[in-house]
Amino acid sequence: MARKKRFWFPGAIFHITARGNRRQNIFLNDTDRLSYLSYLKEVKEVHGFKLHAYCLMSNHVHLIIEINHSPPSSIIQQLHTKYSKYFNSKYEYTGHLFQGRYHDEIILNSEYFLTACKYVHKNPERANLKRLLSNHLWTSHSAYINNEPDPLVDTEMLRNYLMVSYEEFMKFQDVEDPATQ
Repeated sequence: MARKKRFWFPGAIFHITARGNRRQNIFLNDTDRLSYLSYLKEVKEVHGFKLHAYCLMSNHVHLIIEINHSPPSSIIQQLHTKYSKYFNSKYEYTGHLFQGRYHDEIILNSEYFLTACKYVHKNPERANLKRLLSNHLWTSHSAYINNEPDPLVDTEMLRNYLMVSYEEFMKFQDVEDPATQ
């Protein structure tokens, strides 16, 4: 059976997730996460997409990206190929690092965008991963909460949608994965 063709257009926003093969960890230490972010920055410069939110968990990643001229498949393929080569070389592994194709959900309205951003930023909290929460590098949350400039993250859209401060927004009722609603 043929794979379903992925739909995209310039300006489309996607919530992208990718999980480690057999749900295994794709980040074994902070250096791995820093390498992934470095590759993400490189790929962002090549493809010109906007990154609205990200979270690097132990065995999966969440990215909310707004496409410019490249399809998400090209972006993720380039990013995950670079990172997989790094990871496999460093740990002397062979084979696939990521489990199958990445998952994407197109975000077509502001309500879904807000929910998806909140879901991504609350992911470490829901998983009770205090270490990830305390390190501002592993999510884009600090770019919003601390109002820190982050060359990876474009905070303008989320801030423009909010009628309250980002801090107040994060205190509102917890959210479920928007893709399952």
